[in-house]
Amino acid sequence: MRRQDVLKKSSLKDLTSFFHIKSDLSNLFIKVKNLLVAFILITLLTQCNSKEKNIQGLWRTDSMTNYVNGVSFTNNTMDEHWSYFEYKPDGSVFERRGKEFRKSYYKLTGTDSLAYSDSTGYVLNQYQVLHLDKKILVLKKSQKPYLAGKNQELYEIRYFSKIAADSLLALQKK
Repeated sequence: MRRQDVLKKSSLKDLTSFFHIKSDLSNLFIKVKNLLVAFILITLLTQCNSKEKNIQGLWRTDSMTNYVNGVSFTNNTMDEHWSYFEYKPDGSVFERRGKEFRKSYYKLTGTDSLAYSDSTGYVLNQYQVLHLDKKILVLKKSQKPYLAGKNQELYEIRYFSKIAADSLLALQKK
């Protein structure tokens, strides 16, 4: 065999071996990519489920901050006008204020939105969920401007903390 033929055969073997390795690496990357996508989907679905579980329970209003065009005011003086919100697993929410209560329905939509609706499904209020865990809930509601004109920013932020259901009973007896 001539030297050129030997070189061609060895180059051909090297080239075939190279493409085989490249094909194996390509398959490995596809498998890793599919595994990563599955992990991300499972994580996102778990987080949505945990948000729904975290919101269930009884929440006390701790404070409210109103922001109007650069000026803010925080009210953290608890009085009889402050509400307690009890989120039930069936999607209903009871707003309690003193001995009065109002029933509506809630739905966590998207990753950061909370909507309240009446029994017909008509949306009453929508909030942006700024924070939600097992102990703290922070909601933001954008508001319409008071005056005509551009560049106005108005919103309210409500801060809540989760309390035990028997705490509300004790407060109502006072």
